[in-house]
Amino acid sequence: MTERLYSIRVGERLQYPSWKSLFSALYLTEEGSMLDCVEGREMIYHILDKIETVRDRNDGFHPELAMQLLSDCKAEYRPGIPISEVKEGIERLFLGSNEFHSVFDIPTASNSFVSERINTVLGISPEDFTTVRMYGMLPEGGFHHPEDLLHVLRWGNIAYIVLGIPGFVFRANDDHYLIRHRMNVKSSSIKELREKEFVLIEKRCYLAHDTYTGELLKPAIHLDRWTVLDSVKSHYVHPMFVTSPNQSNAMNAMMYLLNALMLNFPVRFLLLMNERMEHDRNKAVANRVCEKIEYYSGMAPEIDDQKVADCFAKTIRPKMEHLINVWEASPTKIQIRSDSEAVKAAMRLGLLPIPPFVERLIYKGITD
Repeated sequence: MTERLYSIRVGERLQYPSWKSLFSALYLTEEGSMLDCVEGREMIYHILDKIETVRDRNDGFHPELAMQLLSDCKAEYRPGIPISEVKEGIERLFLGSNEFHSVFDIPTASNSFVSERINTVLGISPEDFTTVRMYGMLPEGGFHHPEDLLHVLRWGNIAYIVLGIPGFVFRANDDHYLIRHRMNVKSSSIKELREKEFVLIEKRCYLAHDTYTGELLKPAIHLDRWTVLDSVKSHYVHPMFVTSPNQSNAMNAMMYLLNALMLNFPVRFLLLMNERMEHDRNKAVANRVCEKIEYYSGMAPEIDDQKVADCFAKTIRPKMEHLINVWEASPTKIQIRSDSEAVKAAMRLGLLPIPPFVERLIYKGITD
């Protein structure tokens, strides 16, 4: 499970870990040790095989995969206050002037409840705040920002998969999934919002349940807390799980790796792009990658500025152009004409920046 890249020096070669092999490397870390069990490994590799099958269709991420895996989830789910009591408590509290909440039913993929406060916060009626309007690609448009839509859907499905992996413990009403994306408010009844056209909205998803009977629970409901932020011209959809520190590291690393596997952009080129975020000159990019390889893997490779330039021009830009056109709804084809445009596209896809935890796993997995 390695990818081979020959450097400038004749006879020298580097073998990079594949996205699939990095899951095994994750098990060997302190943070990932909770996942290192027979049942966990079997489920992970089943998931990876399923993702590769879906990926080969080359037409986006299919929700039925996540729903199927969620129904077979083996993660530990610790119940908290039943959703009926949570709703009553929230209704009694005064939420911030820019917040409202809803309750999402996972099996039917629909909101079973939307707070009346959405009228005050967004100028939208609860009846209109449906998943079809928010995330469905309707001919007349919806509440989504077209550039964010497919990224939000992909990340949401990946998050459901992570929630079912054995070893993780998710506490209702406490641990949550956080995501920010732009929302269309052109139809808002509030004049100031209509003039902005789009706002940035933050959603915190807390797993919840109706009652607790003592039987093994599987997540079927989540309480969503929505916060409306200032509008932005551009935004990158980078979600995260918020739980205990070690588990957060492992869950977010798992989510990143599943996304990377789904997108299937080569590891070796992503390392160059990660350094391009900080350095404009090809020489500086080459030096930083070589320094990290030597630090983590004990080798001293020779990768020069010309090699970096060739990788960007001949491989990275065309590959990234193809990938961003698969995952963003645009009336015209997106063109990648520069290194900086390639980097921005990778950020929109959630491939950059590489989380430091995952970056260490990659560099430690490089061999000669």
